[in-house]
Amino acid sequence: MVRSWIAQEIDLAMTFSPSVADRRAANRRRWTRPLVTAAVAIGLLAPLPAAAATSDEDAVGFTVAPSNQGVVASGQSLVLSVTTVNPGADALAEGELIVERGARRLTTEGALDAWLTAGDASGSFVEISTTDVNAVAAQSEANATLALDDDDTGIDDLAAGVYPIRATYETGDERVSTRTVIVKPRSASGTAGVGVIVPITAGAISTGMLGAEALTELTGPDGSLTAQLDAVTATPAILAVDPAIAASIRALGSSAPATAEEWLDRLMALPNERFALQYGDADLAAQVGAGLDAPLQMTSFAPYLDPANFDPVDTAGTDDGDTPAASPTPGAPVLPTPEQLLDVGATRDAVFWPATGTAGAEVAETLSGLGTSAAASDSPLIVLPDSVVNGSSATRAVAGEADVLVYDSDLSADLLEASTTDAPTERAALLSALTARTTLAAASGPLLVTVDRADGRSSAALRDTILAVAGLPARVSVGLDSLVAEDAVQVTLDPVDADAARAAALAGFIDAGPDLNRVAAVLEDPDLLRANERATELQLLGNAWSTSPDDWAEAIVAHQARITAWSDGVALVPGQDIDLWGSNAVLPFTVRNDLPWPATVDLFVTPNDARLVLTGETTVVVGAEQTARVQVPVEALVGSGRSSIDLQLRTPGGVDLGERQTYSVSVQAEWESAAMIGLSVLVTALVALGIVRTVRRRRRGGVRSDGRAG
Repeated sequence: MVRSWIAQEIDLAMTFSPSVADRRAANRRRWTRPLVTAAVAIGLLAPLPAAAATSDEDAVGFTVAPSNQGVVASGQSLVLSVTTVNPGADALAEGELIVERGARRLTTEGALDAWLTAGDASGSFVEISTTDVNAVAAQSEANATLALDDDDTGIDDLAAGVYPIRATYETGDERVSTRTVIVKPRSASGTAGVGVIVPITAGAISTGMLGAEALTELTGPDGSLTAQLDAVTATPAILAVDPAIAASIRALGSSAPATAEEWLDRLMALPNERFALQYGDADLAAQVGAGLDAPLQMTSFAPYLDPANFDPVDTAGTDDGDTPAASPTPGAPVLPTPEQLLDVGATRDAVFWPATGTAGAEVAETLSGLGTSAAASDSPLIVLPDSVVNGSSATRAVAGEADVLVYDSDLSADLLEASTTDAPTERAALLSALTARTTLAAASGPLLVTVDRADGRSSAALRDTILAVAGLPARVSVGLDSLVAEDAVQVTLDPVDADAARAAALAGFIDAGPDLNRVAAVLEDPDLLRANERATELQLLGNAWSTSPDDWAEAIVAHQARITAWSDGVALVPGQDIDLWGSNAVLPFTVRNDLPWPATVDLFVTPNDARLVLTGETTVVVGAEQTARVQVPVEALVGSGRSSIDLQLRTPGGVDLGERQTYSVSVQAEWESAAMIGLSVLVTALVALGIVRTVRRRRRGGVRSDGRAG
């Protein structure tokens, strides 16, 4: 037999990689059907009793996986990737790798599950390779590639189908085994379509928009958004793009980081079919659960647009010179519209993809009732998992009035796990199992899968996963339009309860809306506050928060505190009762503005009896996060007594801000008269005294120094 090691590499780093079993435990998903891929990449799940009983942290990890997602056609070599992890303190001695192939095909998904999870397979096994392997140093990982031609594997003589592969690693007293599968594809040319939806999202965000610093990090060489774009480039992926990313970049205008602008240019230039997620990838089910008839929308970006970052209107006219460019203020900066900011190059409007497991009949019914709006030329299309669908396994369906695209939830879960697995051999094993599963499933119609939302996955892992779907045997990649064009079948949908905490948080935001709208009315542009709140709330409803419930709860509490503070953002500063000394005076009051924008309010001062006369209304302009002093003239019509005045702040539209404040006023106007009389007496006395002194001086001046009369 011809056996050749193409490559073998041993990492002698002091800090060793976690065992494959540990990595599997970290990535294990919770689904109702058996974890098919869980056994594929765990070297310790051997059928051998000694190996199966070993589970401590020093156990050897051993993984074998075929290349090309397990597809081996006639005339091709079987290429196996091998990874051995030695977390122990002692080196593993030189050993032997034995590879065997099952003589009989796995013909059902149940048989595939039995093989991968328990090592059960009918028929005998044929040894196709016995290869010496090098020693593996302590606390290190060894990676190798083994290539076997058809003389070794006998694949050319096999019928098309799925075949089990068993690999055993023997060294000293250590003996561990792992299992995987290969697929020999059919030679027939018949194919069915397959579409794969891939999200482009920025993760959990607690602010309305991504700032320049965050965008610099996300779109830099090692940034998450860069990794996502690298992964989908030159693939047939259907992109589901969070429009908040594009809006954040465009809203910065000339101050946007260069890397962010380049990233957006790359995104818009991709030929992939795509649709827009809701702003911030907000949870659709929570919005329906909170009682909304339609998802929340962004209608303004006023708080995020700085005119200094945008070019002025071009008044030179159009290219043909016929008419000048339309502008309300020629020479003023041209600010982008919400539609321009949110544009992601969508090939279809009104596509809704709720997070997996969150939505069912209620969400579909609500979204289907939106109809076709001026902003969306297409009727609503809801993307749901087959786990909530009854009546058919078709990809294109209709549930009541709702148009639905149905994706395979089990296969999508496998793809999610593969896309978040950084170990290449383990990932290859997962994708080989997926290829086998789709091969055993009927391929009579198109198939839709997703590589679901996840944070922190590498570009290589995501790209490998997408390409695995594109390379499925007897499948050809199709886009969104092709899937929608399929004949729809009638189905029913299961109900799914919305997340109670998320729905309650949104309900709280909605309840606070009237107070915020009232305060917003003091701003020159009320959208400065309203749009800021809407964008922040949608980001806090983002599906990325679902993996960090504690952090999300803290973010919600912080935002609720801000809502409370802003609802009382403009108010009178409480003062003391007033002593009015005199019939005419000026009363000082203070208005605070805690908002980050200038505010204009009207101060109404109303006396509670006729003894005081005041100016009824005073307009006050208060700078952002400042206080303003207001002086109100007052006149007392009686000598003295006690009275009171009421103060009320109102918006320019006449809506009350806060509660009315009442001040007690003690009028002491008689003191003014007494003071005037006293002053008059004093002045008269001083004048008389001056006259007397003058007369006396003159009398003294009439007597000469020698004593004789002058």
